[in-house]
Amino acid sequence: QGLISQALNNATVETSAEEIAPVDDGILNTDTGDAAEEDHFDDAQIAMAVVIVVFLAVAAEPLLIRYRLTFIPTSVIWVAIGACSMALLAQYGQDKSSVLNPEIFFFLMIPPIIFNAGYTTEHSFFFGNFRAISGMAFLGTLISTGVIGGFLYAFCSWGYIPLDLRASTAFMFGALLSSTDPVGVLSVLKGKSFKNMDKNIKTVIIGESVLNDAVAITLYKTFSSADFIAGAPGVAHHNQLSRGFILAVARFVYCTMLSLIMGVTFGLGTSAVSYKINMLRKHPKIELLVTFFAAYLCYCVSEITQASGMLSVFTCGLVLSHYHQYNVSFPARVASKELSELTSSIAEVVIYLYLGMTVTRSLYKDEILFYNTRMIVATLALLYVSRGVAVSIVALLVNASGEAEDHLTWRSLALLWFSAVRGAIPFALAVQIPGHNRGILVTTTLAIVVFTTIFNGGLTPPLARLLGLVKDKNRLSTSKSKVVLNEEAHALWVDIDTVLSRYFGGERAVHAHEVSDLGKQPPVAHAVHIRRNSKSADIAHEEEGVFVK
Repeated sequence: QGLISQALNNATVETSAEEIAPVDDGILNTDTGDAAEEDHFDDAQIAMAVVIVVFLAVAAEPLLIRYRLTFIPTSVIWVAIGACSMALLAQYGQDKSSVLNPEIFFFLMIPPIIFNAGYTTEHSFFFGNFRAISGMAFLGTLISTGVIGGFLYAFCSWGYIPLDLRASTAFMFGALLSSTDPVGVLSVLKGKSFKNMDKNIKTVIIGESVLNDAVAITLYKTFSSADFIAGAPGVAHHNQLSRGFILAVARFVYCTMLSLIMGVTFGLGTSAVSYKINMLRKHPKIELLVTFFAAYLCYCVSEITQASGMLSVFTCGLVLSHYHQYNVSFPARVASKELSELTSSIAEVVIYLYLGMTVTRSLYKDEILFYNTRMIVATLALLYVSRGVAVSIVALLVNASGEAEDHLTWRSLALLWFSAVRGAIPFALAVQIPGHNRGILVTTTLAIVVFTTIFNGGLTPPLARLLGLVKDKNRLSTSKSKVVLNEEAHALWVDIDTVLSRYFGGERAVHAHEVSDLGKQPPVAHAVHIRRNSKSADIAHEEEGVFVK
């Protein structure tokens, strides 16, 4: 009886222990012991390799300046470093077929680059050239997409390119190639060779590269949603085409308007918080968190609502730079500018390093990635032709509707046509194209990205100097922003901005506080303040040649 009783007690204890013990459903599915130590050692090696490669890429720019090789775009060096590092890693690794998830581009790499472009843009030059920027971003992208997609589908149908390509896929490909990637454009125009470049044409190139991504991605999503172009001719096909066209226009309008609303809403909301809550000025770290969290949240919400996160975060950056940056403390203002530049630079470096690694990866023959020379040559030719047609049509419309001083000269048009660099965004969109032709389209996009980065990016600086758009270092810059509004519209905007400054702060609110504080100062301090302002006005008058009121 004692033995039986003991056995029953042991069984009960084991059963209760099994019931109480947690079941490993994958939450604790990690290696232990020697396996965990080996994985940790491998991860440490990978982390060290990443840090070394990124450091070499960042150090490339000062080395180019040191040895007077500024004619070489930094992005080309980054691609070469990435290609070499992948070749070295391939000697020790077994898996060479991994492709980075494109969502990593859109949610980790692209937002800081686009936000920095909006946060550091000079408003007077951006809005002074808004007609040219919006014309190239909207109408120019539509023209380029139609030319590339239409002719590419015709070449495949005629048998010139041995590729079974549907019409919707051809226009998807045309839309992604119409995107002048801001990453590539900024990597070229941020070089030392463009510091003395005319700011008007420089702003047009950068502004177009940011805004036309919204159009290109919207067209890409529209053509990928349904193959409304294909089908037998007839009344049914005509009705289907009409519905598809109306859907495309509606989706484009929805995406654009919602993106602008999102950017303005988050920008003004953040500015109101920083202006009304004075306690934040005592905590610069919290001010920095509010600035960048608001911008990234704007990007994520826009993507969730099917808007363009790029256009939203760019608009948010413009609004924050107009109101919010004047509300925060001086340390937070300086730190936000520097941190924005730093995150943007690191993101650019990582993107081009990965493009270089993908180039090396694509050279390994397999069943997914292979190059079609005829496809690459035809697409590259269509790229330059469509760009020329778009630039010509937009220039005619802009010059016909504006004043003589606002016209785009042939020199500006030549640089605008040639400086269209393709980068990571077209490549990330190409990776998402469905179908059995995905490999050819990805390698074609990759070849075009590398070619435009090296050829267009490398020759843009000497072309700008040849066209007389880069001024001599010994001469002061005389670039003046164009006037986009007449006097009545400008006065209306001043009144609106004055009202908004009461709720969202900004430079006008700061100036109003300074003026109100002058009445409280002693007469001697007031006189010193006036004398300083007079000296600043005289210096500005002598250097810029403009009257400062």
